[in-house]
Amino acid sequence: MGRRKRGTHPYDYTPADDRGFAGSGVGGTLRVLHGPGCGLGVPEGVSCDVEVLAADGGLLDECHEGKFGKEHRLHGTAPGDRITVTVRGGFGDERLTASRTVRLTGRLADVVRFGVGPAWRLVEAIDTGEEEPWPHSPTATSWGTGVRLRGAEPG
Repeated sequence: MGRRKRGTHPYDYTPADDRGFAGSGVGGTLRVLHGPGCGLGVPEGVSCDVEVLAADGGLLDECHEGKFGKEHRLHGTAPGDRITVTVRGGFGDERLTASRTVRLTGRLADVVRFGVGPAWRLVEAIDTGEEEPWPHSPTATSWGTGVRLRGAEPG
C-alpha cells in the first residue's frame, strides 16, 4: 500500500511512514488540536498549552496552539516508555485541564486523542476526517482543545 490519493484526510499514515519512523529513534509524536475550525491557524479565543513528562517526571516537551500540521517528535523517548501528557485549554476566562499516561509503541497507526472543552468531540471528529471543518468556528460554548499522540496506546 502506498501513499493515499489526494483529497483523503491528510493525517492518515501509511506503512511507508511507519518504516521511516521506526529508524528515527523517537517513540511517538504529538500534535496540538484546537477548534473547531478550518485549522489554518489558531481559532480566535481558543488557547491550549501541553506539557509532556517522562516517567521520572522530567520535562520532555512543551507546546501550545499554533500553525496547522505541526507534529512534535517526542525526542528522548523510545517504544515502551510511559509518558504523562497534560492539556490545559480554554476559551476566554474558562480554563480546563486533563492528563493521561500513555505507553509509546513506535507505531504511527497507534493513536490516542484526548482533550477538553464542550466541543472536544467535534474537534476530534474533524481531526479523524469524520467531520468537515469549514462550517464550524469556536465560541464560548463550542470550543475544544487537546492532543493527538501517534505511536501511543492508553497507559
